[in-house]
Formats: sequence, C-alpha cells, structure tokens
Amino acid sequence: MRNALCFYMNSIKFNGIEMRYISSRSNDEVVSASKLSMKKYREEAGLFLCEGEKLFEESVLWGEPSAVFVSEDSLSRLSEKTEGYLSDPRLSGRVFALSRPAFEKISTEKSPQGVIAAVRIPERRDIHGAVRGLKEDERALVLDGVRDPGNVGGILRTAAAFGFESAILIDCADPFGDRAVRASMGAIFRIRVAETGDAGEAAELLASSGRRLVAAALTDDSETLGSFGFSDGDVVVIGNEGHGISDKMLSVCSVSLKIPMAAGCESLNAGSAAAVILWEYGKNGSDLKK
Repeated sequence: MRNALCFYMNSIKFNGIEMRYISSRSNDEVVSASKLSMKKYREEAGLFLCEGEKLFEESVLWGEPSAVFVSEDSLSRLSEKTEGYLSDPRLSGRVFALSRPAFEKISTEKSPQGVIAAVRIPERRDIHGAVRGLKEDERALVLDGVRDPGNVGGILRTAAAFGFESAILIDCADPFGDRAVRASMGAIFRIRVAETGDAGEAAELLASSGRRLVAAALTDDSETLGSFGFSDGDVVVIGNEGHGISDKMLSVCSVSLKIPMAAGCESLNAGSAAAVILWEYGKNGSDLKK
C-alpha cells in the first residue's frame, strides 16, 4: 500500500524507505547543505544541489548523490517514480526527511517540490585537458562571458539535445549554481564542462587545436546561418549577453555567423541565438531522433 508512513525514534519509514528525521534548521546536515547555494562552499565540498523531482531523478541516473533531503509534508505527494529512485540501494542511509522549516533552509525554490539532492560535482578538466581531449568529430561549444546562469544552463540543455559533448566556459556564471542547474534540466550531467577565467589563454589553445572556430557574431564578412555548411569538429562560440564575443576570442575565429531576421529586429538573446545555431549544426546528426 502506498503512502504508508511510520515514525520511529529520530527516523521515518515511508513505503519501506528508511529516512533519518531532522526537525532543526541548525542541524549540521541541514546547515552544510544550505551552504551549497554559495559557490565558495560548492567548491570546498565538491557538491552541488539538484532540486525537484526531475533533477533528483537525473542525479540518480547520471550522477553521484551524496545525500537526499525530502520535505516531511511532501512525502505523500511524491510520484511513484521518485519514490522508486529514493529506494535506490546506493542511497541507503543517505535519505533524510526534514521538517518544513529545515527543508526551506536548503531550498532555493519559491514553490519547492519537496526533494533536494546534494550531488558530487562531475570531474572537470582544465582548459588544457579539455582542448587536448577533444575527439576528432566531437561537437564542442564555447561560452565566452555568458554571465546569466539561466542562459548558461539553458544553453547546455540545448547543446545536449543536439548532440554536443563538451562545453568550455570562459568567465561565465557557475554552471553548478542553482539557477544554472535548474535551467540545464539534467544536461549538466551529460556534457563535459571545462572552465577558465583567462580568455587569452583559451583563445590561444583553441586556435592551436586545428579546429575551425565558428562565432555567433555580426561582422562585416559574416556568413548567413542556413547557407553556411558546418563540418564535423567545428567549435561554436557564443558570447556575452550584452557585449558579444570578446575581441581575443573573436580574433581566432575562422568564421562569423549571422542569423537572418525580419526587418527591424537586430538580435536575439544569447540563449535563443545558441538554440538556433546549435540546431542548424546538429540537425543532420545521425544520433538525433527524427
């Protein structure tokens, strides 16, 4: 029978799932998890938060959850699918049922779904390893100064949908922050991410990689998307929301692309521009659903 809830000393058993019960907002587990909303603590702990049923499920499928926190008053509303993931043997002893105040201390959502996982940050290559490790026909993306975490996560989600495997982030918002993770909808687990704050170094490494760098930029000699032919191994470069691609990066790009638009329209935001360009690149991929 579903929704069978039993209370024991400092623990709950819900539909056969053993959970340690925590009521206090000052509990060490709760305080440590709440600090993961800050980049400094994410880097120190090597963990980030995945909030909501979908992201929790993705973390079990593709990631390494370290602990899972479930709101006491949301237990009866969890889907059977989420319950199934909570009973994963790897999570034994790592599932915590929290009072509403304790759960709200960790949650960053206005309308929380009742489950949050603290997940191991995937291994990130440095910029040298990321460029040297690119396979011959690997689809790779560069984000240059994309500061909005929603754009970073949304672009990674789009890239994963169109068969991209790697992303190099230059001076961008943290892809493991809550807004970026939420926007990525699990893509953060499926794309290898490298980060650097040095645009000059990144430009030099990419220029020497032998890859053709294709910039989303309006220049005097920009080619028009739709008429331009992508090749396997091309690296797409998306720039900052307001200022575009940095001069250092643009100087090593072989091609710049413009997106044809109706009269009176000058530009798209970074996320929309990336979606259009990455779809054009990836639409003929044999690994994409028809």
